[in-house]
Amino acid sequence: MSYRIGGLAVALGIGSAVVSGYGVASADPVDAGTDTGTSTAADADTSSDSSPDTSSEPKSREPEPKDDETDSAETEKATDTDDSDKSVTDEAEAPKKKRPNKTRISERDPSPRATATVNATRVERDDPEPEAALADPPRDLTQVSTPPAQDAPVVTIAAVDPQPEASEQQAPDPVESATVAVAHAVNTLFGSTEGDTPSPMESAAAWTMAAAARRELADPAPESDQPAAQNTAQIEATAAPVIAIPQTPPLEFLQHIPVIGPVFVTPLVAAIHQIPVLGDALHPFIGYPLRPGSPAPRDVKVISADGTAIYVHFMPARGLAPGETAPTVLNGPGLGLPGATNIDGTVLDDILVDTFGMISVGTLRHAGYNVVTWDPRGEWNSGGRLELNAAEFEGRDMTAIINWVATQPEVLLDAPGDPRLGMTGVSYGGGIQLVTAANDTRVDAIVPTIAYHSFNTSLYKAKAFKTSWATLLTGVLALTLARTNPRILPAAIYGGLTGMMLPADEDLLTSRNPVIGDITVPTLLIQGTVDTIFSAQETDAIAQILMDNGVPTKVVWFCGGHGVCANNFFDMRDGQVIEQRTLQWLDRYVKGVPGAPTGPQFEWVDQRGQWFSSDEYPVRKGTPIVATRGAATLPLIPYVGGSGFPFVPFALKAFNAVNVALPKATETTYVVGAPEVTLTYSGVGTSRHVYAQLVDNTTGLVLGSLITPIPVTLDGKSHSVTVSLEPVAHTLRPGESITLQLVSSAGTYERILPSVGVLNIEGIEVSVPTADAAVVSAPGTTVQITTAA
Repeated sequence: MSYRIGGLAVALGIGSAVVSGYGVASADPVDAGTDTGTSTAADADTSSDSSPDTSSEPKSREPEPKDDETDSAETEKATDTDDSDKSVTDEAEAPKKKRPNKTRISERDPSPRATATVNATRVERDDPEPEAALADPPRDLTQVSTPPAQDAPVVTIAAVDPQPEASEQQAPDPVESATVAVAHAVNTLFGSTEGDTPSPMESAAAWTMAAAARRELADPAPESDQPAAQNTAQIEATAAPVIAIPQTPPLEFLQHIPVIGPVFVTPLVAAIHQIPVLGDALHPFIGYPLRPGSPAPRDVKVISADGTAIYVHFMPARGLAPGETAPTVLNGPGLGLPGATNIDGTVLDDILVDTFGMISVGTLRHAGYNVVTWDPRGEWNSGGRLELNAAEFEGRDMTAIINWVATQPEVLLDAPGDPRLGMTGVSYGGGIQLVTAANDTRVDAIVPTIAYHSFNTSLYKAKAFKTSWATLLTGVLALTLARTNPRILPAAIYGGLTGMMLPADEDLLTSRNPVIGDITVPTLLIQGTVDTIFSAQETDAIAQILMDNGVPTKVVWFCGGHGVCANNFFDMRDGQVIEQRTLQWLDRYVKGVPGAPTGPQFEWVDQRGQWFSSDEYPVRKGTPIVATRGAATLPLIPYVGGSGFPFVPFALKAFNAVNVALPKATETTYVVGAPEVTLTYSGVGTSRHVYAQLVDNTTGLVLGSLITPIPVTLDGKSHSVTVSLEPVAHTLRPGESITLQLVSSAGTYERILPSVGVLNIEGIEVSVPTADAAVVSAPGTTVQITTAA
């Protein structure tokens, strides 16, 4: 039980994406006679040792272009097909489809490892012309073409002029004004996010870069919240060669001291890296444990398209010999976490994968993959500010990282500039997979875990603000000294006070949502049944779009995520299933192992830890469980008697509730999916929502600790509303039953300014979906971990 409690503490720091970032540097042309510095993307070695053997590759390749060719032909990536493997759907066997009329992001020079000479430049800031901030940003980012490398090119980091927001046409209300004032005070305490004064952390990072790149840096200009179209066009038109600044930890020299270094210091460094988060936080100072005889891990700062330095870690596959290559996995961190650097994994890996679905660096390296991690912009040792995984910011960061990865000698390539590439990561690290796969055709497969389809439907479901998670996430950002978009903190405070968001902040969230329809690569979606911020509804929305587009898709529900699995603390089978399915998916679609199994299309776990599966998603429906209730009255009282505790994101059985008892099961019944509730009511008061949850009558626990807001209009008139509740997975044995509770308040959505009223219920109808028992398979309780060689 203790590790579950510890896991919950970690969960609060892994959440979704309520963050943003900081300054953007611009570089002017260097004056004649200025000294130059050199930045190498990798060795200039282009020997056959770092090139893939085309005879053993499962993907089709184009002939290697000659050195004097200026244009490189786009190489088609094709997913290996095998008619003998029917474990997924027929679509999973189809080759990966290319998006029409889109250019591969990196059509690169045949020798991508060319050394780039960077002229020393003085960074200046230009004052941009004002422009409305809420203009729709461009979403098609795939028309990027990297020009062929030249001998010692002069590299200029293109300036991206921020576009300040237009002033509001009407004066904000007093609550909004107060929240903005509070936000500015907090920003002053933890580091400014606007204006000309950088925070102490950002200044230190900037001067470190200056020393490495031999540049003189001035005050950074603030990034725009909503990048304008000409900014995107500018970046695409001025695509530059890869710039990566090697990073040397200041204390690494201790490992080189004779006798003391290898005997005492290196084991200590290895032990520190066994501790999650702490090892990663100390890594920039102590480095990796040094080991001779194999390709060494390394760190660089990759310069993104807008000049932001992203701190990147490259860890070669375990056992990789010099001259050998391997496919690569980009493993993204959750919110508030630095990029993982635990090359051998950590002592808590089994707990982390079981609780959050978090695959470790050690597991991926042991399975034969190079692993790349990074600090997202605005956090830890990366520059800029977090922009909620925006395609225009974090999406371009990933393109820059992939460009650099393609230059590394240990990386298996499908074509020059095109690495064999998969992605993993949880929460915020799951969202960036969706953004990257939609933007960059070089990604071969993704495994988003406890991720989101829409910030709006997850953080502001039915216009109800998740105050509990907003409070936790902004607290994490403050504790980690993250540089946040200046609109985020006021939105969180305003939402906490009123339970609402301003239209401009809703628009900001909308602009940051991934464009799922542009994803064409095989996608394994892993979601938690007790996730109280990104429920299974988010995964379902993603899966439906992908399957409609013919994309190979698989869905796994496990008991974990941003929540607490209260039913079986010590059952570690969820982590085993997640690890197994993740590696199988990568083996099939990244390594290209013919016939590598990936399991049924849909697998889920119930409240007792029992695993079930179906060959199709969503599972074929059985007879629903239905119930109705007539007139009742619900006093709308804040804070007391509702579901759970105020500002805590977990649901509990309520005392102030209208209960609708559902009939007992007469046979084993699989409740799988989203229940539906129709409420007919009238009432008066200031409340805008009531809340619905399902309670297990056997244990008294709320199914998945999930609660759903139901919007109400309390104007004294009669209204009717139908709402789909959060999806659940629950098995009823004969004689067992569940109860629908309609409650007045919920800790997940509670707000500071209370709302009151009376709800006069005229009728309630509830329908709970079940799975057709004929198509449900119970694979058993033992999971064997097998991976393809």
